[in-house]
Formats: sequence, structure tokens, C-alpha cells
Amino acid sequence: MNPIVEVDLNVLFEEAKNVLLNNRIGKFTKPAPALYPHQWNWDAGFISIGYAYFDMEQAESELRYLFSGQWANGMLPHIIFNPDGDGQYFPGISFWETWRSFDAPEQVNTSGISNPAVHGFVLQRMYEIAEDKDRALDFVQEMFPKIKALHAYFYSERDPYHEGLVYIRHPWESGNDNSPTWDAPLERIDFSKVKVPPFTRKDLNTSHADHRPTNRDYDRYIYLIDVFRKGDYKEDKIFSTTPFAVQDPLFNTILIKSNQAMIDMGRLIGEDIAIFKDWNVKSVAAMNDKLWNEQTGMYDAYDLINEERIEMEASSGLMPLFANVPSEKQAKIIVKNLMGPKFHQHHDQSYYLCPSFTPLSSKFDPKKYWRGPVWINMNWMLYQGLKRYGFRNEATHIKEDSLKLLSYYGFYEYFDPRKNLPQEKAQGYGSPQFSWSAALCLDWLSSDL
Repeated sequence: MNPIVEVDLNVLFEEAKNVLLNNRIGKFTKPAPALYPHQWNWDAGFISIGYAYFDMEQAESELRYLFSGQWANGMLPHIIFNPDGDGQYFPGISFWETWRSFDAPEQVNTSGISNPAVHGFVLQRMYEIAEDKDRALDFVQEMFPKIKALHAYFYSERDPYHEGLVYIRHPWESGNDNSPTWDAPLERIDFSKVKVPPFTRKDLNTSHADHRPTNRDYDRYIYLIDVFRKGDYKEDKIFSTTPFAVQDPLFNTILIKSNQAMIDMGRLIGEDIAIFKDWNVKSVAAMNDKLWNEQTGMYDAYDLINEERIEMEASSGLMPLFANVPSEKQAKIIVKNLMGPKFHQHHDQSYYLCPSFTPLSSKFDPKKYWRGPVWINMNWMLYQGLKRYGFRNEATHIKEDSLKLLSYYGFYEYFDPRKNLPQEKAQGYGSPQFSWSAALCLDWLSSDL
């Protein structure tokens, strides 16, 4: 049995700082030492929060460097490539062929897809942490129009029916890359009628194959990129040809949360915030009208191509708590799911909060990327949402579980959620020394030291 972990907060704080410093490459910080040699979009946001506690200049640099790759249409790519790291990661610079788009930047190499829009609430959190509020306001003023352009891109280019719900066109855009939620729409791709461009994976050079997506998954990931390339990255053309377009509750929750932050930040600097209010009213209503599942008590994704709900009990279905989307009644149901057999306690097995997919499903895998393991960034957002609704005991529970995992196993990318395993079998997975695990640990610890 695993020993009870006594968390030394001061030691953990210093260890977390060192993870960020060791992964830093000048103006930005890579997610991990080996597997991820470039700058990733939503990673950079969470990383900025961590730096804000001890190096605000670097925190600001993370976002500035990220937005240096913003496209002319407002899209913010999920990867800003580090030229020195090209060749270490697939798909690399040349595979994306972003030169096909007139919107892509000429001087910065990027991918051709995006990531959850964390930047609004990250900017607000940085302002809250900052000791020098005048400097912080200057940075808010600098970033405000860039984040506004990103949100405008999503609502104008990724909401084809003007519902207030934006869609993702690749599982990687969701951040929950390999969730079982995407299985059904991906499986409908008919490979007897389409051709996958040749490619060679590189992620398995540094990660265990049992913990990563399968080759079958990668065939589908790469085929979608080829659809985007052939569509010259024009959103209307892509939407007419892609087999994958999904309205994801996590992605829309994060956009709503950042809308709310931009409303608050806009008031501080005297900016017009009417558009953010309009977006939010429409989005919150659409989340509850279209994605709320009364039977399961969670939010589902919706497949726009096949016009059907994807009923999957993933942790993303709990996340609207983070953006104050559910009513008080809905929130109580969500928390009951979180603390019950779906995610926490089932018969003789208990789980660290919160598995990324319900252990009750045959698709649950406690070791595989986004198909069951605990992720620190998801826990951090759930923690904020639980506090917002007044579920303080549950919020404390999820924070304590997270700190135990980090203290006992280290700053891994993700963790086996099962408790009561033999010590030698319980461990972290994916990349060690993972930056957002460290950064969000710093944010949690700041209130305890």
C-alpha cells in the first residue's frame, strides 16, 4: 500500500520553480524536457500563471512569444515552433504547410490548428498575482486586443450556425487529445476512400507506447491535417470537407471563462466590453440548451457532421463549473457525479480526483493519454469551479489529491488515478518534469505558504 504522503510545501514550491526554470528556453518555456521541444498554446497560459509568482517578466514573455505566432485572422496556433527543436517532434514545421494560408505569419513557424482559449483568464490571474498593478495594467492593455481577436476568430469562423458554440476540427485542439469522446467521429473516417500521407511518429522515442495514442489514432490525426492543408486553411472550405467538427464542452467552457475575464479586464482599462457580454450570454444559454444531458447529469460534446450528441462521461463534462455555466441545481448534480462512483469511489476501488474518463466505462484506461489518468490542469480548473459554487470541501479534496500526486510521484504529465495499488505499480506517466503541473502547483501552494 502507498504510504500517506506528508507534503512539505516549501520543498514542493522550490521543486516546482526549478521545473519551470529547467524547461525555459529564453523567451518561452517548453512543456517538458524531451517530448515537447516547442511552445504549446494552452500550456503557455498555465505556465505564465506559475511564473507570475517569482518572475513576472518571464510570465509576460510567455504570452508575448505565443502571440507572436497569431494569424492575421486571429487564430492562435497550438504550437509555436522552436527552430532549434525542429526534427525532434512530429508533425514538424514542414508537415503543416501553413504557407498555404495568407493568414499565417511569415516570420514565425506555427501549426495550423488552435487550442483552448485560456489567455483571458490567465491574464486576469496574472493581474491578481501582480504586486506592481500599474505594470500589470499596461500588460493587460497590450494583450487585450490580441485576445479579443482570438475570440472573434472563434465566434466568426468556428460557429457556422451562430449558436454561440464553437467547434474544434481536430482532437488536438481540445487539449484532451486522445479522449474516448473522439472515438466515434474518428472511426467514421472511411480509409477505403481516403489516403493518409506518409509519416513517422517520434513521440514513441521518449514515451511508452502503452501510454500514448495508437497508430490507428495517428492515421486519423494526420488525415485531418491533410484536409486542412488541401483546404488552404480556409475555414469555410475546411468545414465543407472535414469529417470531424465537434462542439466540445471543455473548449467552450474555457472560452466562456475567458470572456468573463475580458469583461472584468476591459472595465479596468476602459475598453468596450459589449461584444464579450453578447458572446457570453449566447454561449452560456447554448451550453445548457444543447450540451447539458439531463439523464447523465453532465455536459456532452456534439458532433456537427453527424448531427448527434456524443454521450461520454469524460471529466470535460464536469468542467462547465469552472465558468459558472450550470445552475445551482445542475452544479449539485455535477458534484454528486464527481464524488460518486463515476469518478471517485466504486465498490472496493477508490480514485484520486479526478480521472479524465469515468472508470465505469470499458474505454477507461488508467495509464493511457486522456483515457483515464488524472491531469493537474483539469483538477486546477475543477478546483476553481467548485470554490465558485461554494463546494469548499470538495475543492479542498481535489487540491489535496493533486498535491499528494505531485509530491509522491513528481511533476509528471499525468497520473494513474487508482488508489490502493502496490507501490511499485503506482506512478506518473507521460513526460516527467512537466511544466504546467509545476506552474499550477505554484498557484495552489501560494495560498498555503
